[in-house]
Amino acid sequence: MELLKKINNSEFKDIPDLQGWVGDAKFGLHQLTQYFNKNNKYDVLEIGCGIGLLLASLKEKFPNIITQGIEPYKAGFERLKATKNLLPKSISINYLKFEDFKPNKKYDIIYSVNVFEHLLNWKLYLDKTKEWLKPNGVNVILCPNYSFPYESHFKIPILLNKKITYVFFKNKIDRFEEEKKSLGLWNSLNFIKMRNIKSYCLNNEMKFKYCNNIFNDIINRLDEDKEFQNRQNFVGFIAKNLKKLGVLKFLNKNTFHSFHPYMKIEITKKSSNEKN
Repeated sequence: MELLKKINNSEFKDIPDLQGWVGDAKFGLHQLTQYFNKNNKYDVLEIGCGIGLLLASLKEKFPNIITQGIEPYKAGFERLKATKNLLPKSISINYLKFEDFKPNKKYDIIYSVNVFEHLLNWKLYLDKTKEWLKPNGVNVILCPNYSFPYESHFKIPILLNKKITYVFFKNKIDRFEEEKKSLGLWNSLNFIKMRNIKSYCLNNEMKFKYCNNIFNDIINRLDEDKEFQNRQNFVGFIAKNLKKLGVLKFLNKNTFHSFHPYMKIEITKKSSNEKN
C-alpha cells in the first residue's frame, strides 16, 4: 500500500475528506484481494471509481491486472486532483454513467464499493454487469443494507421508509447536504435491501452469495480506522457495547444475515446446466 501511504502524507493534509478516501480504498483493497492471484492476468472493472485510488492500489499489488473504471461525476473529485500525479498512467477511467458504457471486452471481476445504494436503476445495473462478465467472472457489490434501520450517510435512524424519514429529519438532511456541498445526496439513495437483490438475481439467471465475513470486518474497521470511527460514531458506540456483551457472534448467525447493516455480495452467471 505504498501508493496510499504517499497520498496520506503531510503534503496533501489540507485536502478535504482525504482520510476518508484513503480509508475507503484500504477497506476495498482488503475486501477484494481474495479474488486475485499475483501470477494471473485479470480484466477488472470498477464502477464508481472516483479518481482511481482503489484501482491503482489493486494494480500496485497485482501488476498483471488490466484495469478500467467508470465514474459519472468527474467534477466531484476536483479536490483530489493534486494526488492524481501519483496514480499510474495505465489506470483507464471512463467518465460516463454505467448505462452509457459500451465495453469492447468481458471482465473477470467487476466491483463497486459504496456505489450500489446510489443507483436508482439498480436492476439495469445487475443486467448490464451480467452481460459484461466472462462465464466464470464475479460481480462484487459492497454497500449498506437498508433492512437495517439506519442511514449511514446522514447518520440517522430510518423511520419505516425513506419518505417518512425525510419528514422527520428534513432539517438535518438539508443542513448536512449544504455543509458537505452534496446537494441531491438524499434523493440519490435507493434504500436497497439485501432481499431485493437476492430476489432479482434468483429470477434473472444470476447466482447470489452473501459473504458474511463482512459483518466482522465492518466491526473491526470501527475499531481500527479512526476516521471511519468518527464518521460512524453512533453505530460504533452500539457495536462496541454489543461486542462487550458477546451479542455480535449471535447476530452473525444465518437467521440475521438479511438484517446486517452492510453487505458484501458476489453475483455470478448461472451455467447452462443450472438454467435448465
